[in-house]
Amino acid sequence: MRHSVISVLLLTTVVLAVALPAAAQAESHALVEMYIDSPADTAFIQAHPGLDIAAAKPGHSVQLVATADHIDLLEREGRRYRILIDDLEAHYGARLRDVGFGIYHTYSEAVAFIDSLRLLYPEVISEKWSLGWSHEGRDLWCFRVSANPDVDEDEPEILLDGMHHAREIMASEFCLMFPEYLAQNYGSDPEVTWLLDNRELYVVPIVNPDGVVYNESIAPNGGGMWRKNRRNNGGGVYGVDPNRNYPYHWGEAGASPDPDSDTYRGPSAGSEPEVQAMMALINAHQFITHQTVHTHGNLTLFPWGYTTGHTPDHDIFVHMGDVMTMYNGYAPGQTPDLLYPVSGVTSDWSYGAQDEHDKVFSFSNELGGYSDGFWPPESRRQPLFEENIWPMTYLMQVVGSYATASDVLVQDEEGGQLDPGESGWLSFVVANPSVVADLDGLQLTLSSDDPYVQLTEAQRTIPGLPAMGSYDLASDPFPLVVDGACPEGHLVNVTVTMHLPEGDLYIPLGFMIGAPDLVFFDDFEGPGGTDAWQLTGNWGLTTASSHSPDHSLTDSPSGEYPDQSSTSATLVESYHATSLTFWHRYDIESGWDYGRVQVSADGGPWTTVVSYSGYQSSWSEEEVDLASYAGQALRIRFLLETDYSVTEDGWYIDDVTLVGAGSANEAPAAPLLVAPADGAQVGSSPILTVANSNDPDGSGP
Repeated sequence: MRHSVISVLLLTTVVLAVALPAAAQAESHALVEMYIDSPADTAFIQAHPGLDIAAAKPGHSVQLVATADHIDLLEREGRRYRILIDDLEAHYGARLRDVGFGIYHTYSEAVAFIDSLRLLYPEVISEKWSLGWSHEGRDLWCFRVSANPDVDEDEPEILLDGMHHAREIMASEFCLMFPEYLAQNYGSDPEVTWLLDNRELYVVPIVNPDGVVYNESIAPNGGGMWRKNRRNNGGGVYGVDPNRNYPYHWGEAGASPDPDSDTYRGPSAGSEPEVQAMMALINAHQFITHQTVHTHGNLTLFPWGYTTGHTPDHDIFVHMGDVMTMYNGYAPGQTPDLLYPVSGVTSDWSYGAQDEHDKVFSFSNELGGYSDGFWPPESRRQPLFEENIWPMTYLMQVVGSYATASDVLVQDEEGGQLDPGESGWLSFVVANPSVVADLDGLQLTLSSDDPYVQLTEAQRTIPGLPAMGSYDLASDPFPLVVDGACPEGHLVNVTVTMHLPEGDLYIPLGFMIGAPDLVFFDDFEGPGGTDAWQLTGNWGLTTASSHSPDHSLTDSPSGEYPDQSSTSATLVESYHATSLTFWHRYDIESGWDYGRVQVSADGGPWTTVVSYSGYQSSWSEEEVDLASYAGQALRIRFLLETDYSVTEDGWYIDDVTLVGAGSANEAPAAPLLVAPADGAQVGSSPILTVANSNDPDGSGP
């Protein structure tokens, strides 16, 4: 099955705005790495804004999407380079399994998918409407995701758009998958439900429909490398780069005046109908945050793009970028610092044109690594989506009132471990992630149906919580009492209810009573070898270096790790754990390649909990707190991601330990009410009678 809504697609009539060109021919592109050996090489790049830079490693090299003319230019100018992939169209096309872009959506399929979302989820997905038309007469479709979606309510607004560049297939895919994710989880996930009840998300999945359809004509199976729109520039030359055409600092660095260039800025600022439609949408609304999706590079970019100078809100952008990348490990920053200067880009205008609309905190996520490229393997579609759920969710949180709870701390009355039969204290950190709204007098309530724990106080009021601020309840913790019959290593689940102005938000937390159990250990010795692990790439055992004799697990036992790879060692089984401990040492290219520890909870998306890059020659012990996943079945993986140049020795891991409640330690059910009957009237001194409950672990009543 290609898509989860394929049965609905059969009900949808698909209409192409314009027939495909009869004899469209694809121009061949190569992926070329040009080395930066001297300031003259940097000056060469700056003097040729028509070069299509896919990635950059400042001071080392740039990665170019190059035509034969570009390669001739490098030769004439005596630049040092190497060809990484000689035919990108063929390289990408070989990754897809079927006509019509394989698992990915063509333009007509994307339109049908939007219609199917409306049909399946009318309570949160609006009817689509057209923002305007492309050069060739195709609609730029937009739709709204919110409870009561057909009404523009007075709620904070967020904008999500994709595919300014026609070859960046995951840019449009994310804009289709994220609304589906929200709709599927509405009513069951407390966070998603609250956000859709109190936010309006506007989605434009394909800003450049003509470019997408042209890629269909030149590469029906996918892999087309056309980037621009389809403006007829005359003389058989077509296209303007929509992401160089926005009026803010239009025509400056990183935008070409040459109509034949892939980065052509257009004949004038804001000349393109697709750009005009997006500008009109933004000017007509009060968007507070904006995500314009691109690929690739594992980057989270924010203004300015045209200069290394900072915006007046630079500290806020840095804070937001750090939070957005806390799980996926993307590099946050300004485009000139992470790639190259660019002008006329969406985010600069969206944020900078404050004489036309309210301030918008605009970001551009560059989805995927160098091995993913512009057309990732079909197996990478879901992982790339999952690693970007959090950044987009965060952009929905911060546009108005919101609150989070984290960093649970439970202690006995002397500040030590809370054991069965003891009294103690529970605290956590309450944060206000909003970038625009303070919270004054936030009330919260704590609740739990755990039969072993009694909360003797359950309410608190936080007097003032400024935007991006936090409050540690350790100064005013909740008192609690643990029954003496509570087993050791018992996991307690609690719910924090945040009484926000727009409505109650429910946040689950968990903590451990007594000493946790050892639920998994592997020192990579003995006959089992790596039986507990699912390995990809070259991961395997080595005796070259270890913490405990004689073996450790490493990504490349026979030498250095390869370029442009994403390989992993993943636990086969799931475990209920509250802490991960392991020993490691590593030699990983600093700032470009990363070793990541990732967690998947209850079969959900992989999230990065810690990343490593650089050089550490000696073995050290690392502990990762997994308390925020309490009660969920966890899979753990060690992932090594590398870029397109420079290889090192890699990552060595040993003595992996998980502790937690263990999946067998279940709490008793709540006792059943016997008397008085539910709803009965009682006197001033009622007697409550309940039927006892047996411990499912066999410890008695």
